[in-house]
Amino acid sequence: MHKRFLLLIFLGILLVLAGCGGQSADLGVVKVGTNAEYPPFESVDDSGAIVGFDIELMNAIAKEGGFEVEFVNTRWDGIFVALASGEFDAVVSAATITDERKETVDFSDPYFNAGQTIAVKKGSSIATVDDLDGVRVGVQLGTTGDIWTSENTQADVVRYDEITLAFQALAQGDVDAVVNDGPTSADIIKANPEMGVTIVGEPFTDELYGIAVNKGKPEVLAAINKGLAAIKESGEYDQIYNKWFGTE
Repeated sequence: MHKRFLLLIFLGILLVLAGCGGQSADLGVVKVGTNAEYPPFESVDDSGAIVGFDIELMNAIAKEGGFEVEFVNTRWDGIFVALASGEFDAVVSAATITDERKETVDFSDPYFNAGQTIAVKKGSSIATVDDLDGVRVGVQLGTTGDIWTSENTQADVVRYDEITLAFQALAQGDVDAVVNDGPTSADIIKANPEMGVTIVGEPFTDELYGIAVNKGKPEVLAAINKGLAAIKESGEYDQIYNKWFGTE
């Protein structure tokens, strides 16, 4: 009986230790792809570091979810193919949750609600989506702005690898408007007043951003959702949001 009792104690200790080293603790470093050309969500600062709302949010999620993050700056075009093929474990890059993308990757719970807006030069006659027909509209290749404008208007869609290039084209008169996520457009305009660009009308789509995860990594998805829920409950999410978007 004495030996059996000691054996039960030993097994109990093993179970406790196993519980302490739970699923998230075994994740180690999670490789996260991002296209750092989309301020204020992600960009490269003067020191070469990747910064932004998404980056700070992901670091906070990782801390609560029990894993570390290695960010990889990559092109937007093909980022989901790279994720699905295993080049990354996850992608955080102002990515809208869509049914089409869900076919190849999983998504976390939504972490941001953004809509598409129209940016034009001040004084432009363009005011609504109905005014986009027949004009040159700049978009970032492969984004929901590209998809929506192509499918819902008769605009001459001009695609750029980076959204900042689309805004440069707008400032130079090479395109008549830019369709893009509202928060990012507002940030670019605020940082570059010399462009003489403004946003017209209200957002005309309702879009939810999510963190994309390789379908073969359910443990990563679970850890991300756990961390996201924790920072929303603690108020840390609000602090990060206010820092990057200037709300009170």
